[in-house]
Amino acid sequence: MAVKKRILSLTALFLAVLLMCSGCQGHPLPEGMEEDALLDAGKEVLLQLVAGEYETVRQEFRSDVADTVTAEDIQEIVVRQLDGAGAYKQINDSMVTGRTANGNEYGEAVFYCNFAEKNVIFRIAFDPDMVLIGLDIRQQ
Repeated sequence: MAVKKRILSLTALFLAVLLMCSGCQGHPLPEGMEEDALLDAGKEVLLQLVAGEYETVRQEFRSDVADTVTAEDIQEIVVRQLDGAGAYKQINDSMVTGRTANGNEYGEAVFYCNFAEKNVIFRIAFDPDMVLIGLDIRQQ
């Protein structure tokens, strides 16, 4: 039963991320969000992810999201998405964008990162109160 619950949690997290990142239109950041603060918060999460601090990241999620995901779910996503990328080296470029999904606005920090073997894009989303609500990791 625990395995089934974990699969459901992982599926819920993936669906939340997919809803946030697909079919959305980029636009200015929600009112009150600042580009530098969004980049700083996103970079902190990115560095925690590559350092394996999955419980710390889980605790940073907004409570409704954190209730549906475990540190092990986050670890599984990171390990799967970074498979074959090698060791993290640096952030090559970054940007921010505003997004709207299901009538809710949020800001997204996007980081183009260099790993030893491949380049990876991290998209880290925050609600207008600067609370973590989602993430997406993809190899280029």
